[in-house]
Amino acid sequence: MDTQTQKRLLLPILGAAVGLGLAGAGGAIASAPAPMVLDAAPVWSPAGQTLAFASRVGSTSQINIVSATGGKALVLARGSLQNVDVNWSPTGNQIAFSRVTGGAVISGGSVYVANSTGGGLRRLTTGGPGYDEVFNWSPDGKTPAFDRITNGLGAIYTTSADGTDLRRLTPAASYYDYWAVWSPDGKKIAFDRTSASGFGDIWVMNADGTDQKRLTESPADDFGAALTPDGSKLAFMSNRTGKYQIYEMSSGGGRQLQLTDAGEAGAPRWSPDGTEIAYQAQVGGDNQIFVMSASGAGPRQLTHTSYDNTDPAWSADGKKLAFLSARDGSSEVWGMNADGTGQHRVS
Repeated sequence: MDTQTQKRLLLPILGAAVGLGLAGAGGAIASAPAPMVLDAAPVWSPAGQTLAFASRVGSTSQINIVSATGGKALVLARGSLQNVDVNWSPTGNQIAFSRVTGGAVISGGSVYVANSTGGGLRRLTTGGPGYDEVFNWSPDGKTPAFDRITNGLGAIYTTSADGTDLRRLTPAASYYDYWAVWSPDGKKIAFDRTSASGFGDIWVMNADGTDQKRLTESPADDFGAALTPDGSKLAFMSNRTGKYQIYEMSSGGGRQLQLTDAGEAGAPRWSPDGTEIAYQAQVGGDNQIFVMSASGAGPRQLTHTSYDNTDPAWSADGKKLAFLSARDGSSEVWGMNADGTGQHRVS
C-alpha cells in the first residue's frame, strides 16, 4: 500500500474516496469481506438532524441525505462516477462533493454542489488539469477551499461560492498539499504538505495564502489536522513511533503531545465543546470507535463488534455520534449516543 493511500484510510472524509474503490470499510485495515454496498464517512448537517454521505451500490454511486434516526434516504446525485468527499455548507442549504473517475487510483474529477433539499446540481470546479477533491467551506460559506491534484502533486485552492475567482494558495511544485481546514474565524487555513520523500508535516497559512508556516518537523509522517471549535489547538496523526497515533498541539505550533498508544489510531474529531476527541483505533485487528478527553486521558471504547467501526462524527450538540460500521457485512452508516449506547443502523 502506498503512503498516500494508507494516509487516506486514516482520514475521516478522505477515507471515503478510497473506501468506495476498495473492498473494505474506511479504516486502516479493512477486515470485512467485499460488500455489495459501500457507504462512506457520514457528515452531520449544521442543524444536527440529518446526515449526508456517499454510497456505492454495485456500479452506481450516489449522494444521500437521511434522518439521523434512519429511514428512506433522499438521493441528491446518482451515476456511474464515484461521488465522494461530502461536505455541508455552513447554512445547511447546500451539499458539496467531488465526482471522480479512476477507482482506487483517481485520474480525474471536479467539485459539484447540490441543494440539500434536492435539485440544483451543478459543477463548481473544472478539475483540470488533474482532479479536485476535499472541498471545505469557509466558516462564512463565501470562500471554499479544495485540493487540486495534478501529475501526482497537490495544491490548495480557494474559489467563490459560485465557482468564480479561482485562486491557488500553495505552489504545486514538488509537494503534495491537501486537506485544507479552516480556522473558526476564517482567517487561517491548516493543511498537510507531503514532500517527495513521502513524509508529511502540518502547515498553516493566512486565508489568502500568505505567511505559510510549518508547524511540525519530525522525521516522520504528520498529517490530518483537526482544529478545536475555538481554533486554539489541533489534533493530527503521526507515525513517529512506528505506528500512526494521534497527537495534539497549539494551532500556532510548539510542544506536541501524544494522546493515543493503540495498535494504530486515526480520524480524530473534536467534540463541539472541545473537551473530548472521538477517534478510531485498532483492537485485535479491527477498528473500533473510542472517545477520550482532550488531554488523552480516560479513553473509552464505544464499539465492540467484529469488523471495522470507523470515521466518527459528532452531532452539533455533542450528544450523538455517527460512524461507519461493517458489522453486517457492508460498510453502512450507524449512529449512537456519545456514551456508546443506543447503537442503530442509519443507512
